[in-house]
Amino acid sequence: MIKAKPFLLLVLTGAIFGSSYAVVKSVVGPIGPVGLAVARTAIAGAILAVLSKLQNTPKLGVPLHRVIFLGILSATLPYTLLSLCAELTNAGTASVINSTVPAFTLIFAVLLKRERFTTRSVIGLLIGLVAIALVAEQRQLQLNRSFWIGVGAGMIGSASFAYSGIYAKRFFSQTPAIRIALSQQIVAFFTLLPLLLLFPAKGPLSLGLIPNVVVLGVIGTALAYIIFFWLVSNVGAITSSYVTYLVPLFGIFWGWLLLSEPISSMSGIGLFGVVIGLWLLLTPSDKKQVERVS
Repeated sequence: MIKAKPFLLLVLTGAIFGSSYAVVKSVVGPIGPVGLAVARTAIAGAILAVLSKLQNTPKLGVPLHRVIFLGILSATLPYTLLSLCAELTNAGTASVINSTVPAFTLIFAVLLKRERFTTRSVIGLLIGLVAIALVAEQRQLQLNRSFWIGVGAGMIGSASFAYSGIYAKRFFSQTPAIRIALSQQIVAFFTLLPLLLLFPAKGPLSLGLIPNVVVLGVIGTALAYIIFFWLVSNVGAITSSYVTYLVPLFGIFWGWLLLSEPISSMSGIGLFGVVIGLWLLLTPSDKKQVERVS
């Protein structure tokens, strides 16, 4: 049974990640997925660097190649691909797709030969995928080529983020969360910056975009990543991935509140299907603890 503090932090992180999709959707059009990722990592990196200096946190003590690899997994790919997903679908749908992170975490556990697929697992995957399609259809989206490109981008971003939790737990478990979060923003910034030449901002840019980008960088990135990596270090990769159970709920709520995105009763059924599918994936019938992979 998860303790009160980690549980409350899971809920808080779910609320932050969920709200991020609404913010991303509101600014990604003119800035572009790459430009937005560069901006949020620059802001988050600056904030985390100051906090790290003030707290005099110890150095990483991890080989550079592992730092770069984790940065690409946890920040570069998810930021860019999930922003593209939000642009091509909508905030709520992108958050629903992100809720597949626990499923991908289990898949990687199977590939690492520390878990095995069961009939229950396969049923869970199918229910989750059908539920995602149901939510998308009910949210007045056209299931055209652009939509499926967005879904594919979101899936890859979610898979990348899922593996980053396992990787971080394995190689960064003794590193302060703020140092891990800072290193990931630095890596993401420098790996994405050259891509701005290929994918520049679409415009028109205005001063009105700044507050949302700052909120995304400070709260949706810096704060969220400190909490997430603390959870990875203290409760494990799979338990930490449970945060994405809450992301669709908060994502659709914030999308409705901030962007006037519609919510239908069928969307609620679809969300319930996502939760049921992931529950089947993460609660094997033999009650084995999947947290072994962490």
